[in-house]
Amino acid sequence: MTKLKGKRIVLASASLRRQALLAAIGLTPEIIPSTFKEDLVPEDFENIHEYTVATANHKGVERQDPENPPDLVIAADTVVLTHAQPSADNISYSLLPETKQDLLEKPQSKEDQKRMLLDLNGNVCQVVTGVVIVYPILTSPGYGTKAIDERTLVHFADNEPSLIHAYVENGEGIDRAGGFAIQGHGSILIRKIDGDYNNVVGFPVASFIKLLELCLEEETDFLEI
Repeated sequence: MTKLKGKRIVLASASLRRQALLAAIGLTPEIIPSTFKEDLVPEDFENIHEYTVATANHKGVERQDPENPPDLVIAADTVVLTHAQPSADNISYSLLPETKQDLLEKPQSKEDQKRMLLDLNGNVCQVVTGVVIVYPILTSPGYGTKAIDERTLVHFADNEPSLIHAYVENGEGIDRAGGFAIQGHGSILIRKIDGDYNNVVGFPVASFIKLLELCLEEETDFLEI
């Protein structure tokens, strides 16, 4: 992380949660939220996990100003996939029943949020965050990108509908993918998670650091242009 000192870093997001998670590892990037409409069609992707990376890539590249390029742009996109299969080390996924997964982004209304949470209730969902970093290079098009996607299983408790109704009326989660905030009152709806907690909050810090380390190993000019 010391190589980032004195560098101009841009976060292409207005998310206070992502800002706080980056601040926890000593990064205080310039905040220039992306204006990308996030209108990609999930069905166009053979692997649904590629959707978050593609969206994050659009966000990041948009903020790579050719006239005054930052040393590093960080972009991310988080979605929730319903009806994920729980992890089972001794069971082949081919033997598990096939279930249709829906992709949940931010609710459009309280009714939409309630619908999402009732669908998640008593089930397992997968929170997926695509992270893309964009950085200057000397060859065309003038920037390079690296990406990861982080996946965390979230096990919802079998909550009473009245509890979900109360949570929605509380006002929390309306601005979160899937309609819940695990770091807030939404934690009462959740029994356990498998994977990175910070990923569910909105940014997989540990994997992001590994991504930076990979770039430093593979790209000799990384953060030097």
